[in-house]
Amino acid sequence: AGVGATDVYDSYVEAAVRHFQARNGLLVDGVAREQTFTALNLPVEVRLGQLNINLVRLRAMGGSLGNRFVVCNIPAAQVEAVQGGAVASRHVGVVGKPDRPSPDIQSRVVEVNFNPYWTVPVSIVRKDLIPRMQAQPDYLAANHIRIFDPRGNELHPQQINWYSNDAVNYRFKQDPGDFNSLGSIRINFPSAHGVYMHDTPSRGAFGEDFRFHSSGCIRIQNIRELVAWLLDATPGWSRAEIDRVIRTGERRDARLTTPVPVYWVYVTAWATQDGIVHFRDDIYGRDGVGSMVPTTAKL
Repeated sequence: AGVGATDVYDSYVEAAVRHFQARNGLLVDGVAREQTFTALNLPVEVRLGQLNINLVRLRAMGGSLGNRFVVCNIPAAQVEAVQGGAVASRHVGVVGKPDRPSPDIQSRVVEVNFNPYWTVPVSIVRKDLIPRMQAQPDYLAANHIRIFDPRGNELHPQQINWYSNDAVNYRFKQDPGDFNSLGSIRINFPSAHGVYMHDTPSRGAFGEDFRFHSSGCIRIQNIRELVAWLLDATPGWSRAEIDRVIRTGERRDARLTTPVPVYWVYVTAWATQDGIVHFRDDIYGRDGVGSMVPTTAKL
Protein backbone atom coordinates (compact mmCIF):
# COMPACT_ATOMS: atom_id res chain seq x y z
CA ALA A 1 0.00 0.00 0.00
CA GLY A 2 1.18 3.53 -0.68
CA VAL A 3 2.11 6.00 2.04
CA GLY A 4 0.03 9.15 2.30
CA ALA A 5 -2.12 11.38 4.45
CA THR A 6 -5.23 10.02 6.12
CA ASP A 7 -8.09 11.44 8.16
CA VAL A 8 -8.61 8.09 9.91
CA TYR A 9 -6.74 7.37 13.13
CA ASP A 10 -6.64 3.64 12.48
CA SER A 11 -4.48 0.89 13.93
CA TYR A 12 -1.66 1.64 11.48
CA VAL A 13 -1.44 5.28 12.59
CA GLU A 14 -1.65 4.25 16.24
CA ALA A 15 1.19 1.75 15.74
CA ALA A 16 3.30 4.46 14.10
CA VAL A 17 2.62 6.86 16.99
CA ARG A 18 3.57 4.17 19.51
CA HIS A 19 6.81 3.51 17.63
CA PHE A 20 7.60 7.23 17.56
CA GLN A 21 6.85 7.61 21.27
CA ALA A 22 9.16 4.71 22.13
CA ARG A 23 11.98 6.24 20.06
CA ASN A 24 11.58 9.55 21.88
CA GLY A 25 11.28 8.25 25.43
CA LEU A 26 7.64 9.28 25.78
CA LEU A 27 4.80 7.37 27.38
CA VAL A 28 3.90 4.71 24.81
CA ASP A 29 0.10 4.83 24.63
CA GLY A 30 -0.61 5.57 20.95
CA VAL A 31 -2.30 8.86 21.79
CA ALA A 32 -0.85 12.00 20.14
CA ARG A 33 -0.93 14.42 23.06
CA GLU A 34 0.94 17.73 23.36
CA GLN A 35 4.32 16.17 24.18
CA THR A 36 4.13 13.85 21.18
CA PHE A 37 3.10 16.70 18.85
CA THR A 38 5.99 18.85 20.11
CA ALA A 39 8.49 16.11 19.32
CA LEU A 40 6.87 15.39 15.93
CA ASN A 41 7.21 19.05 14.91
CA LEU A 42 10.94 19.39 15.58
CA PRO A 43 12.73 20.30 12.31
CA VAL A 44 14.97 17.67 10.76
CA GLU A 45 17.88 20.15 11.02
CA VAL A 46 17.59 19.99 14.81
CA ARG A 47 17.65 16.20 14.79
CA LEU A 48 20.70 16.18 12.49
CA GLY A 49 22.41 18.62 14.84
CA GLN A 50 21.70 16.32 17.78
CA LEU A 51 23.12 13.33 15.88
CA ASN A 52 26.31 15.24 15.06
CA ILE A 53 26.98 16.44 18.61
CA ASN A 54 26.24 13.03 20.09
CA LEU A 55 28.53 11.31 17.59
CA VAL A 56 31.35 13.42 19.08
CA ARG A 57 30.30 12.45 22.61
CA LEU A 58 30.16 8.74 21.80
CA ARG A 59 33.55 8.82 20.08
CA ALA A 60 35.03 10.49 23.17
CA MET A 61 33.82 7.49 25.18
CA GLY A 62 35.62 5.11 22.81
CA GLY A 63 37.80 2.36 24.20
CA SER A 64 37.05 -0.35 26.70
CA LEU A 65 34.52 0.56 29.36
CA GLY A 66 35.09 -2.79 31.07
CA ASN A 67 33.48 -6.22 30.95
CA ARG A 68 31.04 -5.28 33.73
CA PHE A 69 29.92 -1.67 34.18
CA VAL A 70 26.95 0.53 35.02
CA VAL A 71 25.98 3.39 32.74
CA CYS A 72 23.38 6.07 33.35
CA ASN A 73 22.28 8.12 30.37
CA ILE A 74 21.06 11.30 32.05
CA PRO A 75 18.77 12.69 29.28
CA ALA A 76 17.13 9.27 28.95
CA ALA A 77 16.84 8.93 32.76
CA GLN A 78 17.88 5.32 32.27
CA VAL A 79 20.39 3.10 34.07
CA GLU A 80 21.83 -0.10 32.60
CA ALA A 81 24.02 -2.83 34.04
CA VAL A 82 26.17 -4.13 31.18
CA GLN A 83 28.08 -7.42 31.18
CA GLY A 84 29.97 -8.95 28.27
CA GLY A 85 28.60 -6.36 25.84
CA ALA A 86 24.95 -7.08 26.69
CA VAL A 87 22.50 -5.37 29.03
CA ALA A 88 21.99 -7.51 32.13
CA SER A 89 19.34 -5.25 33.63
CA ARG A 90 17.75 -1.94 32.72
CA HIS A 91 16.25 0.53 35.17
CA VAL A 92 14.16 3.67 34.94
CA GLY A 93 15.77 6.53 36.84
CA VAL A 94 15.00 9.96 38.21
CA VAL A 95 17.88 12.38 37.60
CA GLY A 96 18.74 15.99 38.41
CA LYS A 97 16.33 18.74 37.47
CA PRO A 98 17.67 21.45 35.13
CA ASP A 99 18.61 23.84 37.96
CA ARG A 100 20.36 21.02 39.87
CA PRO A 101 21.80 18.85 37.09
CA SER A 102 23.34 15.43 37.51
CA PRO A 103 27.04 15.66 36.53
CA ASP A 104 29.02 13.57 34.08
CA ILE A 105 30.75 10.85 36.13
CA GLN A 106 33.49 8.31 35.53
CA SER A 107 34.15 6.32 38.68
CA ARG A 108 33.82 2.86 40.27
CA VAL A 109 31.13 1.52 42.60
CA VAL A 110 32.90 0.46 45.79
CA GLU A 111 30.14 0.04 48.38
CA VAL A 112 26.43 -0.46 48.94
CA ASN A 113 24.82 0.93 52.11
CA PHE A 114 21.69 -0.77 53.42
CA ASN A 115 19.18 1.20 55.49
CA PRO A 116 21.44 4.27 55.44
CA TYR A 117 21.26 7.53 57.30
CA TRP A 118 20.80 10.50 54.99
CA THR A 119 22.98 13.52 55.62
CA VAL A 120 21.20 16.46 54.03
CA PRO A 121 23.50 18.29 51.55
CA VAL A 122 24.16 21.97 52.28
CA SER A 123 22.55 22.94 48.96
CA ILE A 124 19.29 21.29 50.00
CA VAL A 125 19.50 22.81 53.50
CA ARG A 126 19.73 26.25 51.89
CA LYS A 127 17.24 25.84 49.04
CA ASP A 128 14.66 23.52 50.57
CA LEU A 129 14.99 22.88 54.29
CA ILE A 130 15.20 26.48 55.54
CA PRO A 131 12.08 27.63 53.60
CA ARG A 132 10.24 24.46 54.69
CA MET A 133 11.01 25.10 58.38
CA GLN A 134 9.75 28.65 58.06
CA ALA A 135 6.42 27.31 56.82
CA GLN A 136 6.27 24.10 58.91
CA PRO A 137 8.19 24.35 62.22
CA ASP A 138 7.53 20.66 62.94
CA TYR A 139 8.92 19.46 59.57
CA LEU A 140 12.20 18.07 60.95
CA ALA A 141 10.53 16.11 63.73
CA ALA A 142 7.84 14.76 61.42
CA ASN A 143 10.51 13.50 58.99
CA HIS A 144 12.89 12.08 61.61
CA ILE A 145 15.66 14.56 60.79
CA ARG A 146 18.04 15.43 63.61
CA ILE A 147 20.42 18.40 63.94
CA PHE A 148 24.05 18.23 65.10
CA ASP A 149 26.59 20.98 65.70
CA PRO A 150 30.24 20.68 64.50
CA ARG A 151 31.14 18.88 67.76
CA GLY A 152 28.44 16.25 67.29
CA ASN A 153 26.05 17.63 69.89
CA GLU A 154 22.37 17.24 69.01
CA LEU A 155 20.37 20.45 68.86
CA HIS A 156 16.66 21.25 69.01
CA PRO A 157 15.11 23.00 65.99
CA GLN A 158 14.12 25.94 68.21
CA GLN A 159 17.81 26.67 68.81
CA ILE A 160 18.25 27.71 65.17
CA ASN A 161 17.15 30.97 63.56
CA TRP A 162 15.28 29.74 60.48
CA TYR A 163 14.99 33.29 59.10
CA SER A 164 18.75 33.43 58.52
CA ASN A 165 21.38 31.14 56.95
CA ASP A 166 22.39 29.90 60.40
CA ALA A 167 21.21 26.37 59.53
CA VAL A 168 23.96 25.82 56.92
CA ASN A 169 26.48 25.64 59.79
CA TYR A 170 24.96 22.45 61.16
CA ARG A 171 24.62 18.83 60.05
CA PHE A 172 21.20 17.33 59.40
CA LYS A 173 20.80 13.53 59.50
CA GLN A 174 17.66 11.61 58.66
CA ASP A 175 17.25 8.32 60.51
CA PRO A 176 16.92 5.06 58.54
CA GLY A 177 13.38 3.90 57.79
CA ASP A 178 10.58 3.86 55.23
CA PHE A 179 10.44 7.65 55.42
CA ASN A 180 14.14 8.08 54.58
CA SER A 181 14.82 10.09 51.42
CA LEU A 182 17.30 7.45 50.22
CA GLY A 183 14.88 4.58 50.69
CA SER A 184 16.64 1.39 51.80
CA ILE A 185 19.76 1.47 49.60
CA ARG A 186 22.56 3.82 48.61
CA ILE A 187 25.16 2.88 45.95
CA ASN A 188 28.45 4.67 46.64
CA PHE A 189 31.36 5.61 44.40
CA PRO A 190 34.14 8.23 44.74
CA SER A 191 33.14 11.55 43.19
CA ALA A 192 34.15 15.17 43.59
CA HIS A 193 30.46 16.02 43.20
CA GLY A 194 29.33 14.01 46.25
CA VAL A 195 26.56 12.28 44.30
CA TYR A 196 25.41 8.66 44.37
CA MET A 197 22.61 6.35 43.24
CA HIS A 198 19.85 5.36 45.62
CA ASP A 199 16.44 3.88 46.24
CA THR A 200 13.57 6.21 47.06
CA PRO A 201 10.28 6.01 48.94
CA SER A 202 8.82 8.45 46.36
CA ARG A 203 8.18 6.09 43.47
CA GLY A 204 5.51 8.12 41.67
CA ALA A 205 7.97 9.90 39.38
CA PHE A 206 9.13 6.67 37.71
CA GLY A 207 6.01 6.42 35.58
CA GLU A 208 6.15 9.95 34.21
CA ASP A 209 7.42 11.18 30.85
CA PHE A 210 9.54 13.73 32.67
CA ARG A 211 11.96 12.15 35.13
CA PHE A 212 14.11 15.13 36.06
CA HIS A 213 13.18 15.81 39.68
CA SER A 214 16.22 15.05 41.85
CA SER A 215 18.85 17.38 43.29
CA GLY A 216 21.68 15.72 41.32
CA CYS A 217 21.75 12.18 42.66
CA ILE A 218 20.00 9.42 40.71
CA ARG A 219 17.05 7.45 42.08
CA ILE A 220 16.67 3.97 40.61
CA GLN A 221 13.58 1.86 40.12
CA ASN A 222 13.90 -1.81 41.11
CA ILE A 223 17.28 -1.04 42.67
CA ARG A 224 17.49 -4.43 44.40
CA GLU A 225 18.05 -6.15 41.06
CA LEU A 226 20.94 -3.80 40.28
CA VAL A 227 22.45 -4.26 43.75
CA ALA A 228 22.23 -8.05 43.48
CA TRP A 229 24.12 -7.80 40.17
CA LEU A 230 26.75 -5.49 41.70
CA LEU A 231 27.28 -7.85 44.67
CA ASP A 232 27.22 -11.03 42.59
CA ALA A 233 30.94 -11.68 43.22
CA THR A 234 30.95 -10.43 46.82
CA PRO A 235 30.68 -13.36 49.33
CA GLY A 236 27.82 -13.28 51.81
CA TRP A 237 25.49 -11.09 49.75
CA SER A 238 22.99 -13.32 48.00
CA ARG A 239 19.67 -11.85 46.88
CA ALA A 240 18.06 -13.58 49.88
CA GLU A 241 20.47 -11.85 52.27
CA ILE A 242 19.91 -8.49 50.56
CA ASP A 243 16.15 -8.89 50.99
CA ARG A 244 16.58 -9.99 54.62
CA VAL A 245 18.71 -6.99 55.60
CA ILE A 246 16.27 -4.57 53.96
CA ARG A 247 13.32 -6.27 55.61
CA THR A 248 14.85 -6.12 59.11
CA GLY A 249 15.99 -2.49 58.71
CA GLU A 250 19.49 -3.47 59.85
CA ARG A 251 22.17 -0.84 59.16
CA ARG A 252 24.78 -2.68 57.04
CA ASP A 253 27.49 -1.90 54.47
CA ALA A 254 28.61 -4.23 51.66
CA ARG A 255 32.01 -3.49 50.14
CA LEU A 256 32.36 -4.89 46.62
CA THR A 257 35.12 -7.49 46.25
CA THR A 258 35.77 -6.06 42.80
CA PRO A 259 34.70 -2.43 42.23
CA VAL A 260 32.45 -1.96 39.18
CA PRO A 261 33.02 0.97 36.77
CA VAL A 262 30.15 3.47 36.65
CA TYR A 263 29.56 6.14 34.00
CA TRP A 264 27.03 8.96 34.02
CA VAL A 265 26.82 10.26 30.45
CA TYR A 266 24.86 12.87 28.51
CA VAL A 267 23.64 11.37 25.22
CA THR A 268 20.50 12.76 23.57
CA ALA A 269 20.62 10.77 20.30
CA TRP A 270 21.81 7.27 19.48
CA ALA A 271 21.08 4.27 17.28
CA THR A 272 20.43 0.74 18.50
CA GLN A 273 21.75 -2.43 16.87
CA ASP A 274 18.51 -2.84 14.92
CA GLY A 275 19.15 0.52 13.24
CA ILE A 276 16.45 2.46 15.10
CA VAL A 277 17.46 6.02 16.02
CA HIS A 278 16.41 7.32 19.43
CA PHE A 279 16.17 10.94 20.61
CA ARG A 280 15.76 12.50 24.04
CA ASP A 281 15.25 16.08 25.21
CA ASP A 282 18.35 18.24 25.61
CA ILE A 283 17.14 18.87 29.15
CA TYR A 284 20.28 20.72 30.31
CA GLY A 285 20.69 22.72 27.07
CA ARG A 286 24.06 21.19 26.21
CA ASP A 287 23.52 20.20 22.56
CA GLY A 288 24.15 23.68 21.19
CA VAL A 289 21.55 23.36 18.42
CA GLY A 290 19.74 26.52 19.41
CA SER A 291 16.39 27.41 20.87
CA MET A 292 14.56 25.27 18.32
CA VAL A 293 14.64 22.36 20.77
CA PRO A 294 11.67 22.84 23.10
CA THR A 295 11.37 20.40 25.94
CA THR A 296 8.71 17.79 25.15
CA ALA A 297 8.16 17.04 28.79
CA LYS A 298 7.02 19.24 31.64
CA LEU A 299 8.19 20.11 35.12
